[in-house]
Amino acid sequence: MRFAHLIAAAGCVAFAVGAVGAQSPGISGTIKGPDAPIVGATVRLLELDRVVRTGTGGSYTFVNVPPGTYTVYAGLYGYGAMTRPITVERGTATLDFNLRESALPLAEVVVSAAPTGRTPDQLYQSAASKGTIEFQNSGGASFAEKLTDLPGVTARLNGSATARPIVRGLGDNEVLVLENGLRMGDLATFDPAHATPISAASITQVDVVRGPATILYGPNTIGGLVNVITNLIPTASDHAMSGMVLSEFNSGNDGYASYFNNIFTSGANAFRVSAGVVNSSNIRIPANGYEDEESGTVFALDRLPQTFNRSSEFGAGWSTQGDWGYLGLGGKHYEMDYGIPGVPANPNWLNAPPGTSRIKQDRNTFELRGLWRVNGSFLRQLKLDASYNDYGHSEFPTQQDSSGVSSPQANHFHKRAFNAALQFQHAPVAQWQGTLGLWTNIEDLTIEGDQPLGPNSLTTGFAAYAFEEYVASAATRIQAGARFDINSIQTRPYLQSTDSVFQTHNQSRSSNAFTASVGVIQQFTPTLSASFNVARSFRAPTVQELFADGLDAASGTYSLGTASLAPEVGTGLDASLKGVFDNVTFEVTPFANWVNNFIYGFLRGDTIQGLPVRKFTSANALLLGAEAAVTVVPLSHLALRASVDAVRGTDTDANVYLPFMPPIRGLLRATWQDSRWMAMAEWRGASDQKRLGEGDTFTGGYGLMNLGVGVRLVQGAVVHNVSLRADNVFNRDYRDHLSVIKDFLPMPGFALRLNYQVVY
Repeated sequence: MRFAHLIAAAGCVAFAVGAVGAQSPGISGTIKGPDAPIVGATVRLLELDRVVRTGTGGSYTFVNVPPGTYTVYAGLYGYGAMTRPITVERGTATLDFNLRESALPLAEVVVSAAPTGRTPDQLYQSAASKGTIEFQNSGGASFAEKLTDLPGVTARLNGSATARPIVRGLGDNEVLVLENGLRMGDLATFDPAHATPISAASITQVDVVRGPATILYGPNTIGGLVNVITNLIPTASDHAMSGMVLSEFNSGNDGYASYFNNIFTSGANAFRVSAGVVNSSNIRIPANGYEDEESGTVFALDRLPQTFNRSSEFGAGWSTQGDWGYLGLGGKHYEMDYGIPGVPANPNWLNAPPGTSRIKQDRNTFELRGLWRVNGSFLRQLKLDASYNDYGHSEFPTQQDSSGVSSPQANHFHKRAFNAALQFQHAPVAQWQGTLGLWTNIEDLTIEGDQPLGPNSLTTGFAAYAFEEYVASAATRIQAGARFDINSIQTRPYLQSTDSVFQTHNQSRSSNAFTASVGVIQQFTPTLSASFNVARSFRAPTVQELFADGLDAASGTYSLGTASLAPEVGTGLDASLKGVFDNVTFEVTPFANWVNNFIYGFLRGDTIQGLPVRKFTSANALLLGAEAAVTVVPLSHLALRASVDAVRGTDTDANVYLPFMPPIRGLLRATWQDSRWMAMAEWRGASDQKRLGEGDTFTGGYGLMNLGVGVRLVQGAVVHNVSLRADNVFNRDYRDHLSVIKDFLPMPGFALRLNYQVVY
């Protein structure tokens, strides 16, 4: 592929430069446990956004570190994490860590809630992060399912490929899914019923920011964001060759996934190659039947029809670093072919026509990242993150007649998108320190066929922002942020459209917005802290919400837009009390989110072309809720965790409930964990959902049991992580309120999942 050739050529230049370049100071040290050095621990240099892992003897090295004061984080699943400062002057500075074994969940660094990475107790709003081991060992097949044990995070399942994260009751276009902090350029930002083009096997970390995150990331973050980290661009390490190989087998869909990521390091330069594949069949469900409501036809099924997923990817990247900073380029090609569940093909096709379809995606991604140390009188550091995505997908609605099933192409979508953020970190001014930024996002969408999402269009966004912190005292920090956005949508006529409206459609919409946030962190004692954050957020309606008019195969509806929709404006309040003690951690977080002109789709109650009509409308809304979690270590290596979350969404105009709000959920988990072995038993439950909005139906409560075991084996500098997990152990037949297929098909049944990962 063209991008691979470009990256390889640039990598050769970078290696040549590194071969003759001078080495600057660095940081090195050793990570030890109670009895021996720790191999495979994660070490982060937060201010420079660098990550390495310890090798033989537990040693690590950061090369080419400019003089200055930094924060270094060290952690590993099964050990308590530590964060320590260090000053680099001349030569190599030494910083050693002694970690103690701990069954408490690892406090991962969150890289998505502030300009530099921080642990959760240093953040102004509620956030959580899962590292590689915890994420890959989590339940489910998709990245969204693997997050549902976090308080406030649920998933809308319409087949594993199309699972979508829901944060505090908000999803769709109010929660932004990013890759490496940048937008993916896919169609999920126009129609969230489509799959997000990312493989869970390629993810090394996931950050979840709960509540508005508008200042750094712009529109579409009224409810929060999910940032999946795939490290497309490598960083140099002290190992000539490093990387990861992952294999997973899942009995729940007869699926397998494989992924490898290999990094070659020469001095201060790195070159990366990666590839992966996912192949899964239809998802197993508790054996039962369902009755098609329209035809009365009864189907006996033990699998969700049309929930297969076949995807593949390959990528390459290079980077070089020195005392001047860092520069890297990466790219990958991703393909996915997946099904949308519905009425399966059947002999009674005249009375029960199939409602299934197949979608094929492809995405070419290019990333550019740079960090330059300036050390001027005002400007200290310059950081650039940019991506270009060329995305396409085709929808193939299933048709059936007396001769069988065929899949003619109905619609083709092509989207080209550019997203970039330029950050300027300035020197402290009195007690203020922070970052100024410029941001842009440009998306060009063309649609051929029935054009259900709307007309061809160009969407542009530009913004300037500031993220500032005031250190009032050693115990009190204050954050203030401000952002101004300019957004516009311009539609274009398409003479070949099958819809006469879109043949001449030529309209524009523009919306400018000022958003802001204020936060406070108060450290009462070394083990007890509180935070409070208030933020104003903004989102302009999408092309689909404004102009949709046609069959939407992904959601199984006929979608109709509303051209008069106004932008959403939200005000979110988030308060949190956190305690971190030797044997107990807890967090309690109440929240409120007022959204003016909240845009949502509802089932109107009639049909067009035999499909239910989904109409977009808006109302003023209020979402109130709370999250709480506590972990206790009553015995050495044994951790008991309990969590609960609840949210209630109300249309304050009509004083009725909003549709598709998650019920009250709870989790109880017991984990036995030492430096080598892990065993886990958990119960997940949800209450009845009786607070029904327009188009909702009642959903009963349920409880599920999950089990897991794992082992960590060290062989020299190589770490083997093996885990076996059983989901829905008792094969419970249950429905999830957020699922759009819950009225006729249940959620996944019993599944065994074997995961084997090698880190070297």
